[in-house]
Amino acid sequence: MYDTYWGLQRPVFTSAAVRQSLASSPVHAEALARLDFLCESRLPLGLLLGPAGSGKSTVLAEFAERAARGGALVAMTNAATTDELAVLVPLAIGLQVASEKDSRLLWRYIIDRFEEIKLEGLSVVILLDDLDRASASVLLAVERLLAAGGAAVTIVAAARVATAGKIGTRLLDVAALRIDLAPWNEAETGEYLAATLSNAGRQQPAFNDAATRRLFELSGGAPRKVNQLAQLALLAGASQKLIQVDEATIEAVQEELSVAR
Repeated sequence: MYDTYWGLQRPVFTSAAVRQSLASSPVHAEALARLDFLCESRLPLGLLLGPAGSGKSTVLAEFAERAARGGALVAMTNAATTDELAVLVPLAIGLQVASEKDSRLLWRYIIDRFEEIKLEGLSVVILLDDLDRASASVLLAVERLLAAGGAAVTIVAAARVATAGKIGTRLLDVAALRIDLAPWNEAETGEYLAATLSNAGRQQPAFNDAATRRLFELSGGAPRKVNQLAQLALLAGASQKLIQVDEATIEAVQEELSVAR
């Protein structure tokens, strides 16, 4: 592996490592702060919007941990399904109620649990990824959850900007907060790379300025593509025994990715 060559003390592009670095990015730190506000204010629904690869899923995962540390009951699932049971089962687990394969029975347990939660003064955070890819039945289930949970339940739904309209006007109208994840600019891309490598133990830049600039241009500032190109470039740079990753290496790994597709 390239970890030893670049002086890294721990893997640099695992899910946990990426989440740690991404949470310190100004764009994503602001999104997390606004989600904190949404939860603390017990608002019913927030939308986390961004293009593919913008870090929506990573922000949801980080926020899930924060909300749980704050004492909320947290349920997270991917809503890109035609089966409402696929959404209800993870929700039941998060609410700490018996998981059933009968959706009618599961609904009864969940609604009863909501009433208990209200009496106990607790809060519930439901995180739904890819809500723009959900079926009509799943969207109706989300509306039902909002109606049944009341002030005790906050739902955060992630979707791509271009297809957010598929969520439907009823849910869009209920949304109390919209959070947009904009792509990074060149400076933010460089700061993210430096922070990620520093968190892994490397204090010196592994990418020269031209490489960082080209990586930004090719990725468009999308975190997922930044991570992909950076990881492959570190691997290629180690195999070539480079002191720093250069622009030519970024071009080469991008070409390899293009051919692979």
